[in-house]
Amino acid sequence: MEQDTSGAFLYSLTVGIVAGITLSLTVPFSPALLACVLAFGLALLAFGFFLRYKNVFLVAIFLAAVALGLLRGETFLFAQSASSLLPYVSDTATVEGVVVNDPERRAVSLHANIEVAAINGTPAAGELLAILGRDEPLQYGDTVTLKGSIAEPEPFETNTGHLFDYKGYLEAQGVSAVMQQASLVGRKPAGLSAQGALFTAKHYFEASVERLFPEPDGSLLEGILLGERRGIPQELTRAFVASSLVHVVVLSGHNITIVSEGVFRALSFLPRTASYGVGAVLMILFALMTGAGATTVRALIMALVALLARYLHRSTLALRSLSVAGAAMVLWNPPSLIHDPSFILSVLATFGLITLSPCIEKKLPEFLVRFPNVRSVIATTLSVEVFVTPALLYFSGTFSLFALPANIIALPAVPFAMLAGFIAGLVGFVNPALALVPTFVCNLFLKWLMLVATTTESIPFSTLVAPQFAAWILLAVYVPLTCFAIYLYRAAVKK
Repeated sequence: MEQDTSGAFLYSLTVGIVAGITLSLTVPFSPALLACVLAFGLALLAFGFFLRYKNVFLVAIFLAAVALGLLRGETFLFAQSASSLLPYVSDTATVEGVVVNDPERRAVSLHANIEVAAINGTPAAGELLAILGRDEPLQYGDTVTLKGSIAEPEPFETNTGHLFDYKGYLEAQGVSAVMQQASLVGRKPAGLSAQGALFTAKHYFEASVERLFPEPDGSLLEGILLGERRGIPQELTRAFVASSLVHVVVLSGHNITIVSEGVFRALSFLPRTASYGVGAVLMILFALMTGAGATTVRALIMALVALLARYLHRSTLALRSLSVAGAAMVLWNPPSLIHDPSFILSVLATFGLITLSPCIEKKLPEFLVRFPNVRSVIATTLSVEVFVTPALLYFSGTFSLFALPANIIALPAVPFAMLAGFIAGLVGFVNPALALVPTFVCNLFLKWLMLVATTTESIPFSTLVAPQFAAWILLAVYVPLTCFAIYLYRAAVKK
């Protein structure tokens, strides 16, 4: 009973924090509302404490957490307004600052986040997305002087007719303004740093992959291993989106979990604890190799939560860990709750994996018992697809009628492609000739993934395009879906 109470307390706290932050970001806020919520929560807390009413106590904790979420949201909005660069919107400006991300080189441009120190010689604070020529020699930590026009990010329409909230997306990264067609006036190279060393190692690995693999295979492998989509042709990207396989080429908790999957199978002869321990260490090393950016760290946390559930066979502990990790990340960066698709999809996928996967696996046909790997892939794919599909519809506007078979057929090849590609990239550092075998093996699996994606897309009427719909519709879908998943999860736990 004490365990149940502690779980209810934790969920009341985390759900309340998320609700409070959501309110602060979407509803005009009044300090009086915070005071009322906090006072009512304290009154209920006192009432529940003295009368020992568990439900009253939980409601009080929830309301107090809502007040905390409101307060955190408001402090974030205040700090955001203080560091916004929108007051500096102008035709031409000279910006001085430091590169605070690993600049992303695309087909014809380079995107770099600049922590601004001064604008036109006047001290300023805020983060700017600068878009320069592709061949500019920028690296993480460089001190730069740029010249160009500062503009407010504008929403744009995607290929499916959806209006993409570009401003909100950049806000989740801490960016408040953009400088299109920026010119590099001056550059001071960065000094030594741990983050810079990680990014340098990543670039060497990318160069090794690009020497070994032809296009678009090399770009696809970089997408799978490193989350880099810059070189993947638009037609191939569209095929992965249309077949609901785009998560394969976007670095997420799912990708990082796949890294450990092959290790678990290869080390199955070891004690269970040793194989899972090595898998967890490799997941962390994989995240470090990709540069350990904010998105990667969030994905790693989600993947470790899923690994915890699998190792302990205690989905209760994993679900609590997920709620704490999610609430902590939202407290750290409130806009990610609404404007960061990567974070949202990672949380939803992990929640579906924890709550639905065990139940679905038990319900699968008996003959699949002889094929445990296939059974596990089907259960995992179903549980994840159920929870991410509504969000994918909201963010991308596309829905594949063949998403489930495409994922079941394609996903078993992903860990082998990643493992062979990783080995090839590392061996390629020493001598490309030594990487011939892993490169050939990896190419076979990459070709298979591309074949599945393009074939699925080519099937007539395989993809539906959903119109733009309001966020409240998404909420109306996820509330009953979450309740149903929790019901199945509790029934499975009791058994």
